[in-house]
Amino acid sequence: MGGRTTGLARAPRQRLRERGAWAFFAGLEEGGAPRWSPRVTDRAGVFRYPGHCQRVDVAYNPALKRYLVALGFNHSGGWGIFEAPDPWGPWRTAFFTERWDLRDTHGYRLPTKWMSADGTQLWVVFSGLHTEQPVHNYDGFCVRGAQIER
Repeated sequence: MGGRTTGLARAPRQRLRERGAWAFFAGLEEGGAPRWSPRVTDRAGVFRYPGHCQRVDVAYNPALKRYLVALGFNHSGGWGIFEAPDPWGPWRTAFFTERWDLRDTHGYRLPTKWMSADGTQLWVVFSGLHTEQPVHNYDGFCVRGAQIER
């Protein structure tokens, strides 16, 4: 996604297949309430981090009542987790690294089924470089635990 923004859309669960049921986040009102529009052309970004949004995953942590965004960038192990009270922000950095101790990783995910009941422990799932000979493939299933400090 490069320098583009990440958008948000919603529809009633029972009407997900109906194009006319969808509304697109169109920015915030003066008081901070979200504005929704049926027109996709009115959409506004909810998260922007130019040059850093290559692979984005959003999860809701119900125990902490926080939205978490995991994203990777730079193809050298750069990734971060950002948190917010609402899916449109405001976003704060929870974790960030330009290059962590595992090389050649991508596709960071935060499975909600793997979050502890109190929300402070979770698992980051990602793809990694499988280095057994004779070839190197990006087919390694990788999991790493994470602890959230309140």
